[in-house]
Amino acid sequence: MKRDYGLCLWTFGDIDFEEKCKISKEIGVDGVEVQGDLSQSPEELAAILKKYDLKVLSVTPENVDISSSDENIRASAVQYFLDLISWAKNLGANRICLHGDVGKIHGCGDLTKDWDLLVASTKEIVNKAEEVGLQVVFEVLNRYENHQILTAKEAISLINEVKSDNLYILLDAYHMNIEEACPIQAIKDAGNKLGVYHVADSNRQAIGNGHSDIRGQIKALDEIGFKGPIIMEMVAEGPNPFTPIKHGNYLDVVVNYYKESLRQLKQWDEMKVQV
Repeated sequence: MKRDYGLCLWTFGDIDFEEKCKISKEIGVDGVEVQGDLSQSPEELAAILKKYDLKVLSVTPENVDISSSDENIRASAVQYFLDLISWAKNLGANRICLHGDVGKIHGCGDLTKDWDLLVASTKEIVNKAEEVGLQVVFEVLNRYENHQILTAKEAISLINEVKSDNLYILLDAYHMNIEEACPIQAIKDAGNKLGVYHVADSNRQAIGNGHSDIRGQIKALDEIGFKGPIIMEMVAEGPNPFTPIKHGNYLDVVVNYYKESLRQLKQWDEMKVQV
């Protein structure tokens, strides 16, 4: 099965967009996940991506709170996503990622209200995306980044509540290592609703640097007939998990993670490794 392999551009830190694309091309990926920075011209970014023959595999959002109990904050967050949809369309993207406010580890104190606000916001965003032909993938995070949608089953519950064929799931091996009793089963639970798979080992480093059964997860992707992209999201060792910028030559470290991990992923893909 021919898959697109990519990486998340945010993991390169504060370097020029074109430099990020140049590095990505040298690593050998098919495409990239772009940060949804509305201050940048999507047409200009698209031209740079075309120059390096890179696909837009996904667009990851800025950090906004779509389930805030403060209506002004929630409305602003939803509007950001509505604007992001148009921006992503002009970029040439086929999908955007949706998730909660990273760093928000508790809600308003009323779980039902938190859930209802999340559903309402998601419906509005997904409906707009469907109108313009963009897929939405809801990223399942972990308890240290957000308090809602921490497992594949919770993501499925959200899809069932939103009632849209245009809403899919983004599962991330790093987050699943924290929250899922069995990441392999989580992939199978997501089934044909899995839209994107993010990969990094248990410590968010290269495949093989941690203890996650990534090979088993890749086999599970084959078993469910997953056709979406596999996007690597790795950062160098160091403090503060919310920034890719670490001590020393972190960029060289991350580039090596990606090169080695891509080599391993493609080898498994070619061999169809049985585990």
